[in-house]
Amino acid sequence: MKRLILILTALLSCSVSFSALAQLDATETEDLLFMREEEKLARDTYLTLYDLWNHAIFQNIARSEQRHMDTMLAMVEYYGLQDPVTDDTVGVFNNATLAGLYDDLVARGSVSLLEALYVGAYIEELDIRDLRETLGRTDEVPLINAYENLLAGSRNHLRAFVSQITWLGVDYVAQVLDQADVDAIVEGYEIPANQGFTINAGLNDSWFNPATKGQGFFITVYPGIKTVFLAWFTYDTEQPDASVTANLGSPDQRWMTAQGIYDGAQAEMEIRVFGGGVFDSGSPQPDSAVDGSILLQFENCNSGTVTYDIPSIGRTGVIPIERIALDNVPHCEQMADPNAGP
Repeated sequence: MKRLILILTALLSCSVSFSALAQLDATETEDLLFMREEEKLARDTYLTLYDLWNHAIFQNIARSEQRHMDTMLAMVEYYGLQDPVTDDTVGVFNNATLAGLYDDLVARGSVSLLEALYVGAYIEELDIRDLRETLGRTDEVPLINAYENLLAGSRNHLRAFVSQITWLGVDYVAQVLDQADVDAIVEGYEIPANQGFTINAGLNDSWFNPATKGQGFFITVYPGIKTVFLAWFTYDTEQPDASVTANLGSPDQRWMTAQGIYDGAQAEMEIRVFGGGVFDSGSPQPDSAVDGSILLQFENCNSGTVTYDIPSIGRTGVIPIERIALDNVPHCEQMADPNAGP
């Protein structure tokens, strides 16, 4: 996927780089280059904290931050700028402020697991603040879309860190944003801490929320590459006008996909929205766009949550999910505990 993004970006930049570059003012350019390195700060800190504490949340979110870095690199190349990340080594930065902050955060996160989780939450609050400010200083649609998707991921990351801190019996106190702002982001999101359960191929099935019948999810786990694929079948946010018709099905039907690496009981996933295709035909080619993120978590073999954040419609929420049928639960439980027997 990374290679494909970079190839498409390179092809696009050949024809538009000069006009695109002219559209960025000095502030937009500075912001973009800074965000590229700030995403590296997040990735590098989480990789280091994972080495220290061997807690899956740091490895999982570090992989998500790598995707955020790739998104920023695609924007840097699209606008014909020089990448500020000249050395991808963990802990190496061109920006002296970020280099010093990395050292400080690692030192703090080395004290205890609780402090390490607080460091993760601090980074996500910092990202949210900086992304909001950056969004307020640009009118470039490609940048706005990229920043909005990073912002959705950061909100989900913050929820994940706060859920772990709360599971340890500590009430989370905001560090960068106002407490009311943080509370608004995490309030009502009952994300399980998921200690002890591991995602496995026994979860492959159809899942739904009984309160919203007629829509749901297909979930497939690929253990060999530690990846989860999700197909989401749902509807538009409002019913279309009665005059809007479709040749097949209903014009309000929507489907999206999400994919991401999993660790333990959770996966941070990137949402893609598809459209533009024609029934049973390869022409025209359908298009897709990244639109937010999902934090997928499982409590056990028949209970999970889909925490979604979709910037294009300004919607966030948590969907409790369970299997449509229980046939595969014993298989999942055996895979989760190979010593349990048939």
